[in-house]
Amino acid sequence: MWKNCIEDAQGYITLHDCVVNSAEAFDDVLSLTFDDGFWMLADTKYNSCAETVRTDKSKINFTEFDEQLSVFYLFKRHYIFGKRLCTTRKKVELKEVYKKINKGEWEIEFNEKYNGVHQVLFFGGVTTKKKIWAYEFQMVIDCDKIKYYWNNIRPDRKW
Repeated sequence: MWKNCIEDAQGYITLHDCVVNSAEAFDDVLSLTFDDGFWMLADTKYNSCAETVRTDKSKINFTEFDEQLSVFYLFKRHYIFGKRLCTTRKKVELKEVYKKINKGEWEIEFNEKYNGVHQVLFFGGVTTKKKIWAYEFQMVIDCDKIKYYWNNIRPDRKW
């Protein structure tokens, strides 16, 4: 189904402003699908365009995924009279996150990604049916490898 697959995407792909449209965990793999693709960086062996462009529909698989060591936190800012009072953090079970994404109740948009040894840390926003970026999130995924899949780049979709 996929024409292209790379394991080490550092220097080739960025997930900034990319939205997860479906998520599933099976065996020891977490799979995230991006209907609008992800960003392929300019002047690389996968993108000969002089500019960063989107791919078509794409997918990321986190292999050797350990759900017990992975975590998802929601952050909600609370205001009173227009001034921020505090921010609360709530842990959400990953199965609940997958369910909300797959039902279309949430869209998860990535903002930042940090790679560690056997862990990936994401920051971003959660859009609900009622509000864009209703929450901010932090997600830690415990895995051994990350594989990026896509078919084509879209030169008409420039950064």
